[in-house]
Amino acid sequence: MGYLLKNSYDTVQVYGANFVQDVIYCTIQTTPHGAFVSRVVPTAEFQQDQGQGLLSSLADSVENILGEGIAVAAAGVQTVGPDGFLADSVRFTVAYTPPGGSPGDVTADVDIPVTTLTADESLLGGSSGFVSGPELILDTYNKLKTMASG
Repeated sequence: MGYLLKNSYDTVQVYGANFVQDVIYCTIQTTPHGAFVSRVVPTAEFQQDQGQGLLSSLADSVENILGEGIAVAAAGVQTVGPDGFLADSVRFTVAYTPPGGSPGDVTADVDIPVTTLTADESLLGGSSGFVSGPELILDTYNKLKTMASG
């Protein structure tokens, strides 16, 4: 799995009233599924290796979810996070095909923050309450399946 860097530009990321960081806003296209997603990379890290670690982490997460076949599409979106600041997310389209020749798929979109997709789950296990990207996708799939079966 991998990605192609499609666009990048200098900007700042505001994390709070007293914390602003110089960043490079990067848009990548994942391979092989071709999803366009975006995230910020600290300028110093981008200058070292074009943000390879952070961008690979995002691309791999998106590709792993798409590779499962439950989510049929993904695209980067910006949402407003719980802190009131812009946050990068990936909007996955989850599809369920009812058995028995029912016409068409039942679909739903799920927005998952980039920080959730790239979180180190080994540090968040147990009773932390963290729900991973794949778990959010599977939960949506199961809801579609229940809804389609009446």
